[in-house]
Amino acid sequence: MTMAQLTWKCIETCGACCRLDPEERVEAIEALDNAQINQYQELVGEDGWCVNYNKHSRKCMIYENRPYFCKVSNLRDIFKLKENEADLFAIECCRDHIKSIYGSTSSEIDRFELTIRIPKTKQNKTANSSST
Repeated sequence: MTMAQLTWKCIETCGACCRLDPEERVEAIEALDNAQINQYQELVGEDGWCVNYNKHSRKCMIYENRPYFCKVSNLRDIFKLKENEADLFAIECCRDHIKSIYGSTSSEIDRFELTIRIPKTKQNKTANSSST
């Protein structure tokens, strides 16, 4: 399977994107405007995790109302990417961040690697069958 055939998809109960320590997310902060930087900094807890991340359930407590920069669908705009670059950019960001937090042999990276290899049509069928 080539990189072009991979499709970004979030894996539940990972939470790597909620690790906001500014020293670990320099490139992300540099892509934000001043208002977004201020909002980002307000979300960083003393331990480097987002204050809205529930470490027990490993879920965002404000997911439906999370900030603009927390939505992967907005990475294209934030990082000034071409439309065909967004999925692969998100995949590389997630890979790097998951590995830096959980390790390159973690269950999180294994689940992510499996998930991004499922074609979109199968992902949609799986999501629809599990919600019925």
